[in-house]
This record gives sequence, C-alpha cells and structure tokens, in this order.
Amino acid sequence: MSSADARALAESFAGADPDRAPEADPPESSGAQATDPASSGIEPSGTEPAGIEPADPTAVAVDPADQGPRVIALLRDRLGVPPEWSIDEDRGFTWWPGRLALTVRAGLPIEMHGLSVVRVRTTTRLLRDVPTDGETARKLSHANARAGVDGLVWDPGARTLDVVTEMWCHAENAWLDPLVYSAAGLQVSIADSSVDGLRETFGGEIASSDHPTSGPRTEPDELIDAGAAFAAAGDRSTPFTEGDLRALARSPLGLLPFAVHGSDTLTAEVPFSSDRGVLAGLTPQDRVRALVEVARRERTSPAAAHEAAWLAALAAPDGRGAEVAEHGAEAADPATDRGAAERPATDRPGTALLRLSFGERHPDFGAGVAMTLRVPVRAPSEQAAAELAAALDRREILDVKLAPFVGAWHADGVALAFGAFFPVALARGLGSDDRQSILMTFAAWLRERARWAAGVVPSIPAD
Repeated sequence: MSSADARALAESFAGADPDRAPEADPPESSGAQATDPASSGIEPSGTEPAGIEPADPTAVAVDPADQGPRVIALLRDRLGVPPEWSIDEDRGFTWWPGRLALTVRAGLPIEMHGLSVVRVRTTTRLLRDVPTDGETARKLSHANARAGVDGLVWDPGARTLDVVTEMWCHAENAWLDPLVYSAAGLQVSIADSSVDGLRETFGGEIASSDHPTSGPRTEPDELIDAGAAFAAAGDRSTPFTEGDLRALARSPLGLLPFAVHGSDTLTAEVPFSSDRGVLAGLTPQDRVRALVEVARRERTSPAAAHEAAWLAALAAPDGRGAEVAEHGAEAADPATDRGAAERPATDRPGTALLRLSFGERHPDFGAGVAMTLRVPVRAPSEQAAAELAAALDRREILDVKLAPFVGAWHADGVALAFGAFFPVALARGLGSDDRQSILMTFAAWLRERARWAAGVVPSIPAD
C-alpha cells in the first residue's frame, strides 16, 4: 500500500467527505415494545487464527448468499494486501504487513431471523510466553479499559496475547463495510506501534514471524504508519448530535426499555438477570421525572443522575449482586424469587447499565463515541474482577450465540464492565440515518452481551 493510499484510508475510513456537514436530525418518534436483538455465531472453515480455538462445530451453513468471500475480497482490496506478503487460506488470509501477522477469517453463513450472517474475525498475535500470574490479569484489565473497536485476549494456557475484533456481515448491512476494513487497518497500525510497550508491561516475547516464502518483512507496509493520521482525524469535532441520542432512546425497535439522555450522553438499563432496575416502583414516566429533579437539584444531567443512582444501587450492602454471581439468573428473577417485588428500591439492580457518550476523548483516537456496559456483579476483590474479565474475553470469542467481539471486558473496581470506543474518523460525512444505525447497532450488541453475561458469569471460575 502506498503512503497516499494509507493516508486516504486513515482519513476517509467511512468512505465519505470528512468535511461534509451532518444532515439535519429526523423528527422525534415514539418507541414500541422491546424486542431482543438478533444474535449469531460462527463456524470456522479450516484453521482458526493461532491462539483462538474453533467455534461451535455444530453450526450449519444454510444460505448460498454467502457474504464471506465478498468481505474477504473487500478487505484485501481496501487494505492493499500484496500476494507476496500474504497467504490465501480457506475463507480468509494471513498477511505480514510488518513483523506481526494479521489473520482474517470469515465464518460460514448462519441463518438468523431470515438473514444469512457471517462473522468476520481479525486477529494479530502480539506476544508469546506471557506470564500466567495474577499480575497479568490486572495489567490486561487496565489495558482493556482503553479498548477501541478491538480488545486484548490473553490465553494463559497457550501463554499468548492477541488483539481481536469481529464484525457481523450480511446482505442488509453493507453500510457497515467501512467499519470492517477500518478496524482491520487500524489493528495493523496499533498492533505494531503498541507491541513493544505491551512486551515491557506484560513480559514475554514479541510474536514476530516471517512469511513462509518471502521471509522476514524488512520494509513494513506503509499502512503501519496510518495510525497517526487516523488519530489526527480525531481532533475534529464529533458529527454526532443530541438528535442521534434521542432517536436511539425512542427507537421504533424498542431497543432500550428505559433510557434518558442529555446533549452528549445517554444511559439506559437493559435486562441482565431481570428487568428490575433502579426506582423500579415507579412508572417509566415518573422515573424520568425523578431523575430530572435529581439532576436539577445536583446541577448535573439526567443521564449522570441515572448512572449515579444505578451505581449506588449496585453498591447496596444487601448482597443481591453476589447472589447473581453465585447462583445465576434465577437468584434475581422476580418470577422465581417471591420476595423480589417487596424489596426496597435500594436492592441491587437486575439490570445492566448501558452508557454512550460523545462528550469524551479517547487517549489514542481523540473524539468519538465511548460505550460502556456495566453489569450488576461484584467480585470479592479487584484482582478477582480482573481475572473474571479476562475469562469473559476468552469465553466471548468461543461463543457462537453472542454479538461480535468489539471492545473488551475490564474490572471497574470490584465490578465488571465492557467498553468500546467508536472513533469519530469512522463517522465523518455520514448522515443522520447512518449515524443512528451505528449507535443502534452497538447498543443492540451491548444489550445482547448483557443477556449473555447473566448466563455465563456464574459458570466461569476465577483462573
């Protein structure tokens, strides 16, 4: 890839004019009954990326309209992958843009709600011979708290550290294509620029490798330097608006059962072990009024008041969060717990808290949309929370019934959170419909992740 191509890719990942003004916001609309977002899986064809175990072998390819070959060809073309530094593999390729190898795989198509969905995974092996002590989990949690559209995955058995991102691709979300190749291109640049620091932090050895016939890559591809131009694009102001948050809160899909927002931040509660959230004894309208009143009194935003109320409920000393962690979803399900309806509002919530904000800046990417999912689980210690977060990341990339791996889990004190960051460079020039589709897509993935975590957290032992 030429330097001009690298700069163009970094500056226009969204495939649009970076200086084009965003379209006007659509009129307000009211929401409908909540429905669960679609989820899908992946069956590998051939060998999965090193360090990533195969997904569920029982998954079945059901649709000849396979998006996998199209997306793989798109990635090869947009990344400028040369044949002399790559290897074609079944439903994917491995490319040596420098000292590290990037591996891309497209799973077999899976039918979900009438759509043929393909899961595309991009992986770079960063380190090998990584120590397996408790410090590694703590360091991993700290690093993953700054996750972008990918996350670090530590395999203590193989003693490896990989950076991984996944996307769902199907015939009706081709608008997501720029994010697919943008995430892959960004992974190339960030992996190379960060691996030396990661080796200093984690220990082990850099997982450099040679092309089997061309040998070592002595002159790296110029895409490796595109990260600087990408970060510079983050210095511009965000194209996202309060209208985008309003549209998300009032999605006609009923995606978020209860949400409040301000000018640049939205908070919403989504089901975890139950749909019992903070201020559960009030109607949704009265809950909003109560939060607005708190925000007025505390001179803050309704979203900030909502987040504070949820966090206070999580910290309640009644042990409800621990019950969920130890006994599973039934421990906090009003249908099986007869006393749930009579408990005071200070009970730990059965909901997870989703937060989207474009009022913050990422240390590497600048402006963008920060996304956090907090789940109502408290570990015995910060170390235990870090180990549980690392285990959740490993479990995620093996689970075929989960939203794609975009972001990473990390410890939030003794609690657990999943974080991701959508850089503003990916949204330049997009109109309101596409911006809102992006927010709804990420919100749907986070909502699905909360449901999944409620089922798997009780079954994951601390490593």
